[in-house]
Amino acid sequence: MFSAIIFVCLMLLLFLAGGAAVHMGVFKSHKQGKSLASKTITGILSYGFSAVFWFFSYTHFYLGW
Repeated sequence: MFSAIIFVCLMLLLFLAGGAAVHMGVFKSHKQGKSLASKTITGILSYGFSAVFWFFSYTHFYLGW
């Protein structure tokens, strides 16, 4: 039970860190001068990419493919 909680917390941390890295690194949305709409759209895309990537990485690891 304890390890399941740790793995869920790790997955959440990886999702949030990955989304922030894509948001600031690829889309450069943290810079001044970007509109709120641009930041919102790229934020949704960034965290969507992060969620898809970590979902498939976690399922690949735990299913042992």
